[in-house]
Amino acid sequence: MVQILRSIAAVASLALSMYAINAVAEELCSIAPLSYATAKTDYPDVAFAISAVEEYSIAAWYTDRLSTTDRAKMLKEITTKCSEDSRMTIVVYGIPNKDCNAGYSSGGAVSNTADYKAFLSDLTTAVGDRKVLYVVEPDALGLLAEDGGCGSKAGYLENLKVAIKALSANANAELYVDVGYWTLEYEGQRSKVVTIMKELAASGTLKGIAINTSNYRSTSQISELCSNFQTAIGSKDMACIADTSRNYVAPTTTDWCNVLAAGIGAPPTSETNVSNLDYFMWIKPPGESDGTCNGGPDAGKFFETGFQKLWDQGYFVNKLGMNTIAEGGTDTTEAQTTDDTASQDTQDAGSATDEPDTTSPNVTGSSESQDTGSSAPETTETTETNTAPPTETPTVTPEAPVAQTSNCKVRRRVRKL
Repeated sequence: MVQILRSIAAVASLALSMYAINAVAEELCSIAPLSYATAKTDYPDVAFAISAVEEYSIAAWYTDRLSTTDRAKMLKEITTKCSEDSRMTIVVYGIPNKDCNAGYSSGGAVSNTADYKAFLSDLTTAVGDRKVLYVVEPDALGLLAEDGGCGSKAGYLENLKVAIKALSANANAELYVDVGYWTLEYEGQRSKVVTIMKELAASGTLKGIAINTSNYRSTSQISELCSNFQTAIGSKDMACIADTSRNYVAPTTTDWCNVLAAGIGAPPTSETNVSNLDYFMWIKPPGESDGTCNGGPDAGKFFETGFQKLWDQGYFVNKLGMNTIAEGGTDTTEAQTTDDTASQDTQDAGSATDEPDTTSPNVTGSSESQDTGSSAPETTETTETNTAPPTETPTVTPEAPVAQTSNCKVRRRVRKL
C-alpha cells in the first residue's frame, strides 16, 4: 500500500513538474507606434533606447478616431505580424459619447449604438478566433461609477454590454475592463464598480479589470487596489492587469502629466509573480507626451526629454544595466526580446517599481499646462515588433485634488485621443 501511494505521489509530482516546465510566459504581440519611427530619425541619440523599448508589446489602440481605412490597415498589420501562437494586445476605444466629462476625445466616427456595433464587427472579423487581450473602453466604467458622473446619461452601461458580448464571442479573447485606479481607493465608488462589473459579466466573459492606464502608480499599489476590488466583489476569479509603462519609480504626487521623475517599468509579460496581476502591460507608449506641461509637446507627440528621463530612471538602465542616453548605445547590453526572458528579470518587479530612484530629478513644471492626456498612434509601422499604433491615448488622473508639485493641473480624469 505504501509503495502504491508513493507511486501515485511520484506521478503527481512528475505531472506538476511537467506543468511547471510547460507553463512559460505567454508571448504578447503588437505593432510599433509610428511616433517611434519618426523619433529615431529626429533624435538619433535616443534611437538605441527606442529600439530596445519597441521590442516589447505596446498595446495597439483600436479607436474610431482613426479613419476606417487606417483602422483596417492597423488590423491587417497586427494580425499579419503577430504569430498565431502569440496573444495580440489591443485597446478598444470607440464607445459612443466617449470622454463625456472632459470632451477632449469626444470626436470620432462612432455616434450611436449601430455605429458601435459596426466598429466592433470590423475588429472581431479581423481578429477571428485568434488569441487576443482586449483592454475595454478606457474611462467608461470610471465615469459610470462617479457620483453624478456623465457615463449613465451617455449610455455607457448598455454600450459596454454590447462591446463585451461582441468581443467575448471569441473564446480565445481575454477581456479586461479599464478602471481608473482612483475608483478603487474608496469604498463608495468601489462598490459601484463592483455592481457595474457584475452586470457587465452577464453579457459575456470577463477576465477582470485594467488598472493604472497611462498613469504612474506603483505595482504594489496596483496589486493592493486589485485586492480591494477582489474583496469587494467577493471572489478572486477576476484578476487585474497593470499598466507598468511608466511606474518604475513610485510616485510621490498624483501629478499625471509628463512626470519627469518617472521611469519605464517592468516589460509586458504574463509572468508577473504577483498573484492577482495576470499581466504587466505597456498601454501608454513610453515617451509619448501627455500634453503641453513640463516642457512636453502636444499630446501624442514624441517627447524627447521625457523619454530620456523615463529611460535613464527606468527598468532598462537600473534593472538590465543598459547604458543611459548620455552614455550612448554603442556598447549597450542587448535588450531581451521575449516575454519569457523578461519575466526572469521581473521577479522583483513589484518591489522594483516601488523603489524611488533617489537620483531622479524633481518634477518641474512649465509656465502653462493643458488638460490633455497621453496619446496613441494615428497610423502604424509595418515593422514586426511588440508595440502599438499612434492614436492619441487617454490619461488617467486622480479623483480628488491634492497638493501639486508642478504646474500640471490636477484633474479627476482627462483623456485626449
